[in-house]
Amino acid sequence: MIGINITSLDRKVKDIGQEIYAAKQQRDEMLAKSSPENKDGGLQKAIHEKLSDRSNVVFGDTAATLSISALGAEELEKVRDSWNNHPVSSLYRTEIPINKNAEGAYKIGGVSFTEEELGAARKLVTGVGNQLKAGYLSYRDYAKMEVAQKVVENTAAAGFSEDQAKVIGKAMRDYNNDLVERQSEMLLGRTTRVNDDPESGRYFGVEVLVPGNVTQSGSARYASTDIATDSELIKTLRDSIRAVDITGKNAASELKTLYQDIMKPVYAAQYPFQRESAINDAMDKDIKELIALMDIEKR
Repeated sequence: MIGINITSLDRKVKDIGQEIYAAKQQRDEMLAKSSPENKDGGLQKAIHEKLSDRSNVVFGDTAATLSISALGAEELEKVRDSWNNHPVSSLYRTEIPINKNAEGAYKIGGVSFTEEELGAARKLVTGVGNQLKAGYLSYRDYAKMEVAQKVVENTAAAGFSEDQAKVIGKAMRDYNNDLVERQSEMLLGRTTRVNDDPESGRYFGVEVLVPGNVTQSGSARYASTDIATDSELIKTLRDSIRAVDITGKNAASELKTLYQDIMKPVYAAQYPFQRESAINDAMDKDIKELIALMDIEKR
């Protein structure tokens, strides 16, 4: 159903309010002209001043009811459909109270959920979302976001209606986007500089100033981070994971192979003096986290 334009509705309500006001003003002015005046014209003057004070005109429930009635059945249905329609963020921002609509359902993103369905949808999105890092994001974190997205979409498709599944999937995407925005906000509050190392700087382009009270030397210094900054590599990593059928028999080995192929040059640049076995161990740790997240769908 097409969403109602609230601005248009407000304008129609105001227009009808103006008509009510104008009719009332015309009637009262006619009454004033037919009323006897005292020598100072006090009665007409008082009526005129009262009519001029538009702030005292109450546009209340009667006018609102009249205006809504004038909209017609189709527009009334649009108004009704817009009431208590909550954003998809309601599925992961559970601290925000939401209300049932007139039919006794919870409407999220334009789709109705029963109380039981709402609880299950929230549990799915928040349960998976809690496995993700809320802070500085490495390439591993972006990979986990994409696995989380697939887990939520697959689980929602199996347990909810098609329309509900779309809303749940969008909620997970919005949650992931919020994590990226949160990192940007965190960096705005820190003193940073560009990592100009020709190797590691390609993948980890941000260094953060560490205050002296937390360094061993007692002096503030810039420290390298594992914040992922190569947007093309992030896209490649996420697109590659998106193409994996995580319900397939060989999903774990497929995920491991693609992650190693993409990330081995990255880890080699970040830790140039580490042995290859140490780099492989670091990647294996990442892969275990991805597979553990992927296995949530099987629980």
